[in-house]
Amino acid sequence: MKLIKILAALALTACISSAQDVMQKSMNIMEQGMTEIQKGFLNNNIELIKSGTQKVREGNTLFSDEKVIAQYLPENKKHMVNIASNAAKRISLDANVLELNLENKAYIDAANAYSDMMNACARCHSIVRAW
Repeated sequence: MKLIKILAALALTACISSAQDVMQKSMNIMEQGMTEIQKGFLNNNIELIKSGTQKVREGNTLFSDEKVIAQYLPENKKHMVNIASNAAKRISLDANVLELNLENKAYIDAANAYSDMMNACARCHSIVRAW
């Protein structure tokens, strides 16, 4: 019986660890994308901005479903699902605005969209992660 309990505990630990790995991977992809966007603006490299925006979108997909978000939040943070969900929606919208502004050569407005994406990230992290 002890062996079964130990195996169950190990399986639960592995699942939690795996969930955190998925969350960490998603955050890392978003961080890489945000870094690429910033470098693109600093170096007048529109292709780098576009590829960074695509990475942000890719990383942000995990946060588009509140049920999925709830799976990855710690038990004491599950009530904050809506904050993460709203941040994800805001990031998605800002990514669209950024790309539209790039197409229209409205680079200041594109940079403002990037800034709003960064603010959405910081707001979510400050509340959900209790910075």
